[in-house]
Amino acid sequence: MARASKHAETSSVVSTEMTKQNNQRPHITEPKSPLLQAMLRARPIEAKTSTEIEQEELKKVPKFRARPLNKKIFESRGEMGVFCNTKDHVTIPQEFHFLTDERISQPKSVIDLFDKLSLNSESCRRQRPLQRNTTPNPFLLRTEERGAEKEKKFVRQVIHKQIEAEKARTPKATPYPYTTDYPVFLPKPEPKQCTKPEPFKLESVARHEEEMEERMRTEREEAQRRVFRAQPVITEDPTPVPEKVPKPLTAIQEFNLYVDHRAVERADFDHKIKEKKMI
Repeated sequence: MARASKHAETSSVVSTEMTKQNNQRPHITEPKSPLLQAMLRARPIEAKTSTEIEQEELKKVPKFRARPLNKKIFESRGEMGVFCNTKDHVTIPQEFHFLTDERISQPKSVIDLFDKLSLNSESCRRQRPLQRNTTPNPFLLRTEERGAEKEKKFVRQVIHKQIEAEKARTPKATPYPYTTDYPVFLPKPEPKQCTKPEPFKLESVARHEEEMEERMRTEREEAQRRVFRAQPVITEDPTPVPEKVPKPLTAIQEFNLYVDHRAVERADFDHKIKEKKMI
């Protein structure tokens, strides 16, 4: 029996029940909220949810309260309620009022002008002078005069230079000597000395010579320093130590305290006060 009970799951009866359960159609599962241990704790929750915060904000919003309808609006004609848009009148064009029209005198009538006309035709006899066309005259500028003078001066200078150049081109022969007894010979020019080549005085050569002299001098000084020279024998002390002068011993003196004098002065002061009181 123990073995049968141990292997009860593998029996044919159990296998038939399992096959029946598997052959059944699946049904919709109902979701259930999990029972969490955090909900069972005694700790109160102080944080507000988003829905609670939204509800509080909606309560704070002021509510719209409409006023009752006034029945007089239906009887009125645009005076109350919705404004009644009236049609605009047609614009009437008006002339501009200029001040120039007031300043200018009004034209006289034709009758007044006819009365002023004379019967005699004297005005016809008078010949009106013919108006001539105005001819523009150029401005007399000083700059034009100065420019003309400069041009004339420049032309004169060019002509003078051309004349001098033509004179320089024409050959001029030396005049014939006045005396024919002794022919005049030109003096021979003095013979010039031949040029002696001299070397260039370069600064680089002078610097090189100075450097060579400085080097030779330093070499001579170093050679003199290398020569061995014995120092003389020291017979006397170069730095003699001065002899110590014997100082007298310090004499010990007693302290002169102000306490001793103060007690004597106080006694004298008290004695003088007693004498004054006795008197």
